[in-house]
Amino acid sequence: MRTKLLLVALAGAVVACGVDGKMPTAPAAEAPGATVPTRGPASFLAGVFLGDENTTPENVGAAMNKYAAETGKKPALVKTFHYLAADLSPTGWAGKILHAIADGGATNYLALDLDWPGRASGSLLDAILRGDADARLDRAARSIAQVKGTVLVEPAWEMNGNWNYAWQGIANGNGAAPAKYVEAWRRVVDHFRAAGVTNVRWVFNPNTGNPVGGSNAGPSHWNWYGNYYPGDSYVDFIGAHGYNGPAVWKTPYHTFDDLFNGADADHMLRDMKERYPNKQIILGEIGAEETPGRDKGEWVRQAYEAMMRDPRIVGAVWFDMNKEADWRISSSASSLAAYRAAMQSSAVAERYNDALASHALLASR
Repeated sequence: MRTKLLLVALAGAVVACGVDGKMPTAPAAEAPGATVPTRGPASFLAGVFLGDENTTPENVGAAMNKYAAETGKKPALVKTFHYLAADLSPTGWAGKILHAIADGGATNYLALDLDWPGRASGSLLDAILRGDADARLDRAARSIAQVKGTVLVEPAWEMNGNWNYAWQGIANGNGAAPAKYVEAWRRVVDHFRAAGVTNVRWVFNPNTGNPVGGSNAGPSHWNWYGNYYPGDSYVDFIGAHGYNGPAVWKTPYHTFDDLFNGADADHMLRDMKERYPNKQIILGEIGAEETPGRDKGEWVRQAYEAMMRDPRIVGAVWFDMNKEADWRISSSASSLAAYRAAMQSSAVAERYNDALASHALLASR
């Protein structure tokens, strides 16, 4: 399963300090009547995951063209999911996908699954910290360096979730896990740097809220997203994954703001913007199901209107697949029309470039 929303409350909370010496604080409130800065042209990256069937070397180029025809804009970012053990070289199956995306004019957004077949039993994070993944990391780094253009890499996403991802806190010792995650992330980045890779930008995307602690758990809980943050010098972009799926997830209906800023989301985006003021935001996965009695097109319209109003949000990746629910842009005429209308904004870019997101680049570069 790629992702889930929040809201499964389990027991236990321990006091934890933030990474890099930052103590947890309350989320920032939006100033009443605050004026939102105007977006400039080509300042928002529309991204898409095209679905499993379309994400193959043979199909991805045609799927990108279909997306452009349906929405009126070429995708600036195309997301794919790959295991650490995958052959990402130009001749490997996974690598051919990356090169086809780059050849099609989009920027690769690579979700990197840090697990691998045959790993020793026990904690994945401990295995990475022992060096068990080092050779695979070096191979992945050399392969990704050969991809044309920038590659956004999102290692070990939704680390604060409570589903079947081997890097999540609940699979690695609960309260002890966030510190291990931080060190594992840094080890990954350090291997890429040691290999001389210069075309990678690192994206930190937890799930919205605290799926272990429950709604409004806050920063005192061990699984609070900020405890997993690897530090400003190891992260280019921050963000979150969130889906409005009341039927499939058995949760309340969430507007875009509910999903990323409400109590169920632990007020995540507001907190991120206060805590990490020099980092721009890319929402690595968003989606909405078709809900009886609700207009998905209106949800899409409000979501992109909210993102376009917020200059800190420089991109979002729509999960365009009929999977747990029909998340697709084209799940209804209303949804597609709303998405297409959003894409007509002059703020929507068809190309990534570092100048667009200059404030998000690593301080070390």
